Amino acid sequence: MKAKVKLPFTQLGLPLFILGLGVLIFLKLMENRNVNQLVSKNTGLIIDWEMQNRLLQVEKDQAAIETAMRSMTEDGKTWDSQKQLGLIKQKEKVASEIESIHSFQDDHDFENPAYDQLAKLYEEKAGLQASFIEEYGKNRKAEAAGIFNSYRYQELNNNIEPVATPLLHSSALSSTQIVESIVSDGNNASNSSVAFAIGAIIGILLICVYLIVKKKQSRHSEKKVKAAASVKENFLANMSHEIRTPLNAILGFTNILQKTKLDPQQRQHIQIIQSSGNNLLSIVNDILDLSKIEAGMMRIEEAPFRVADVMATVQQMLSPKAEEKNLQLILKVDEEIPETVCGDAVRLTQVLVNLVSNSIKFTEEGGVYVRVTPYKRSGDSITLEFVVRDTGIGIPKDKQRFIFERFEQAEAETTRRFGGTGLGLSIVKHLIELQKGTITLNSEEGNGTSILVELPYRITNETVPSVKQTTNTYNPNLMNNSNSKILVAEDNIMNQHLIKHLLKTWGFEFDLVFNGVQAVEALKKQNYDVILMDIQMPEMDGHTATKAIRNELKSNVPIIAMTAHAMAGERQKCINSGMNDYISKPIQEETLYNFIMKYAPGTGDRQAAPAPKGKVIDLQYIESFSEGNEELKDQMIREFVKRVPDSIATLEKAIDEKNYTSIYRIAHDLKTTVHFLGLTALIGHMLQKMEELATQDGTLNSINQMFGNVKDVCMRAVKEANTLVAA
Repeated sequence: MKAKVKLPFTQLGLPLFILGLGVLIFLKLMENRNVNQLVSKNTGLIIDWEMQNRLLQVEKDQAAIETAMRSMTEDGKTWDSQKQLGLIKQKEKVASEIESIHSFQDDHDFENPAYDQLAKLYEEKAGLQASFIEEYGKNRKAEAAGIFNSYRYQELNNNIEPVATPLLHSSALSSTQIVESIVSDGNNASNSSVAFAIGAIIGILLICVYLIVKKKQSRHSEKKVKAAASVKENFLANMSHEIRTPLNAILGFTNILQKTKLDPQQRQHIQIIQSSGNNLLSIVNDILDLSKIEAGMMRIEEAPFRVADVMATVQQMLSPKAEEKNLQLILKVDEEIPETVCGDAVRLTQVLVNLVSNSIKFTEEGGVYVRVTPYKRSGDSITLEFVVRDTGIGIPKDKQRFIFERFEQAEAETTRRFGGTGLGLSIVKHLIELQKGTITLNSEEGNGTSILVELPYRITNETVPSVKQTTNTYNPNLMNNSNSKILVAEDNIMNQHLIKHLLKTWGFEFDLVFNGVQAVEALKKQNYDVILMDIQMPEMDGHTATKAIRNELKSNVPIIAMTAHAMAGERQKCINSGMNDYISKPIQEETLYNFIMKYAPGTGDRQAAPAPKGKVIDLQYIESFSEGNEELKDQMIREFVKRVPDSIATLEKAIDEKNYTSIYRIAHDLKTTVHFLGLTALIGHMLQKMEELATQDGTLNSINQMFGNVKDVCMRAVKEANTLVAA
């Protein structure tokens, strides 16, 4: 048997739609033709009737004049003036009617010549009648009678009848035919309109059916696309997890080994391991960034920042790489650049770091030069021009147009010689386009490369503190953490060893479990101050375990997601499932420690170790802020000396009076004040904890314990600042 070929509606839909549209157009054209014919015939009939009426009126008026002429001739009487005046008016009326007939003929084309012949006969007869009236008016009766009885006058009468009779008869017949034709055309037009309406309805129904089917198809396709995107995201997330998990252990233990006593060869081996691990991590991050961009999950933030700070950060990050190759790294910010602009500083940093590190990678001698200048300015909008120029190997002309495509490098040898995936510039291009900017490249093989980036920003007057160097607050030795109990849910043995080592080093008590089920059971048996929860674990994952802890155990214990998943939206998923925060692997020691200090109740409550002897203030921040303005620097130090003792006294009084609102406000203000003289590393975390505890009743004892250290450090700082002011 032959298989039946079934054409789906979606394949026939477009041809049917086109066919239906053609039928509708044809019906509409037919309708228009019938209507035009109807109008044309109606117009012809009206013109014909009008011409007949005019001719008949002339004939009627001439017959009346002729009757008067016969009476005059036969009686031979003299006209009275009144009768003469009436006859003259009648004559003038006929002349006017004949003139209107000629005008009507000029305005319309008459196919029948009899109309023209009859009009001329009437015109000549009217002329003879006018002569008769004129002669009779002069009392020349014999001459007038001669005109009336003349051969020509009688001939005109004889000629008019044979022309007028058939013409009027044929006109009546023609009118009847035209009327019948008009009725027929009217019916045709009506039928065409009905056919058009029916066709239009059928066409609309076909279109509706087609659109419904296409919509269903679109939904089905959309579901397939979403499913494919979900599969891709899950694959990337799993790949990220599987790569980051061992990387976490590799980089973590590398950091630990670097702190031990090593001989030169061992230290070199450790540095190679660390460098390789960081390179692998960079590749994973590039792949994830690209997947976020393609999935539309990469978001561009809008916040005030200083361009000078971004440039300083780039220089700080990449100077060691340049120094390793004995290259110059020069970054310059034009003086006309606004102090503060609004945009995404993180993505700008990512773009510049990628471009500059790429230039360093492909440059053997000379240097890399980065300059930012204002390109154009309009109102509160400005476009900045970033130029990254190097003296490296350059890019061949035939390769330049492909250089921003993924996995592309100038030559195959480049990958073997310099490494890399070829994703960096592709990500840079996408990030720039997301910020509505442009990137162009100018390079010559063997003579370096110049890349120009133009990015639009909004100028703002918001003040942003200068951050030329980030203050490091990581100092686990300042706290006694033995009273904090931490639960770690982690299934990977290598990561368990790493976390155990870190928590022991920091002095925390902890328990280790392998999955979410064990984490829930452990929490049923005893309380913990913080839970470090991996996401992907056997039997029960981190999300499910967190929901069980929140919903079944009704516990509010702080839970920190500690996962190798790094896809867009992962942090929000963790928050939505009930976790407090999120830290991605490979874990940085400082970051993990600060997270624990932030969420573990009691880590900042106990008496802190005494502040180190000697100098406590650090003027690095205030010097960078004042930028060489000694008067401003002196003013800020004096303000510190003046404000801090009052704030400490007010805070002490608020603690005595159990005024938690004042404790919160003063601790919050002090955090900013002490930062100017570099005290954040010593007491910043204590003030933060006091601020948090002030929102909880019954924590006054913990606040009081921390206040002792805060007061001691602050008063010592005031004493040191006094000496600076006095000097």
